Amino acid sequence: MPIAQSLDHFVVPVDDIVVAEEFYVQVFGGQVTKRNGLNVRQRKRGAVPHTFIQIGGKRMGVYLQSDERLKPAGARGLPTYSFTTTEWGLDEVGDELSSLGVKFEGPITQALSFADRSLFFTDPAGNHYAVYTPKNAAAPVSGAAGRMTAVGYIELEAPDVEKSIDFYAKVLGFELQSRSANLRQATLKMTSGQTLILTEAPFSPKGLVMSRKVPGPHIAFLVPAVKWSAALAHLNELEIENGDRGAAKERTDGQGGTYMDDPAGYVIQFITDGME
Repeated sequence: MPIAQSLDHFVVPVDDIVVAEEFYVQVFGGQVTKRNGLNVRQRKRGAVPHTFIQIGGKRMGVYLQSDERLKPAGARGLPTYSFTTTEWGLDEVGDELSSLGVKFEGPITQALSFADRSLFFTDPAGNHYAVYTPKNAAAPVSGAAGRMTAVGYIELEAPDVEKSIDFYAKVLGFELQSRSANLRQATLKMTSGQTLILTEAPFSPKGLVMSRKVPGPHIAFLVPAVKWSAALAHLNELEIENGDRGAAKERTDGQGGTYMDDPAGYVIQFITDGME
C-alpha cells in the first residue's frame, strides 16, 4: 500500500556552512531561505547550525558536522542525491563547476535508465550529487523556474539490502522494480515516479550523530494530508518507533512531522502539507 508519495527533500552534513551556501547558490541556482542555530536562543534549545536553501522548487538543508569526514575518492559515490534539470541547466551546471575548478563526470548519456544526460560531482564537503535531464515526462517536474526543475532520485548505502528493501516496501509503500544479477542492488519506485536505489555498502560516517532523536541530516518523504492519520497508524501497526524532534526545533502552528531510523542508519522523515 503506497504511504509516502514522493521524495520531498534531503538535509546533508557539511564541514563549512558558508562555503556550502555559496556552492549551492552558484552551482544549483539555489536561494538561501533560513539560517538556524546562529543565535543564543536557538543554541540554548540545542540547535546545531544549519541552513535551508530553495532548489528545484523544494528546500534542502545543510547541517554543520561535528567531526571531519574522509574526502571522496571520485565524483561518483554513496549516497547520491540528485536534481532534474533542462538541457541549458545541465550546461550551466557544467560551466559553474568548471569555473570553480570542481572535477566532475559527464555529461554521460543514459547513465541511468530514466536519465538522458547526467553530471556527477561532489560538493565541497564531499556529498555526492547527480544533475540530469529526465528521459520522459514521467520523471518528476515541479514547475520550478530555476536551474533545477525538481528533486530527482536518491541512491543510498544498504549494508543489508534485503532489510532495506523490506523497510521501504512495507513502511513507505515503495514498489520493488528490479534487482541486480548479484542481488547487491535494488531499484524501487515511488508513486511520484521517483526512484530509490539501494546499493550494498557499509554505512559511511556522516560527521555527526545520526538518529531520529537528534536533529540533523535526514531524508524527507511527502505523505498526502488525507493519508497522514493512516500513515501514523501504519507505523504503529508495524511497531516502527517514530516521533517529532521538535524539542530542539522552533515550530509554528501547522508544522510537525515524524522521524524514524531506516535499517542502514539514515533518518527518515514523514511530512505533509504545512509541515517541515
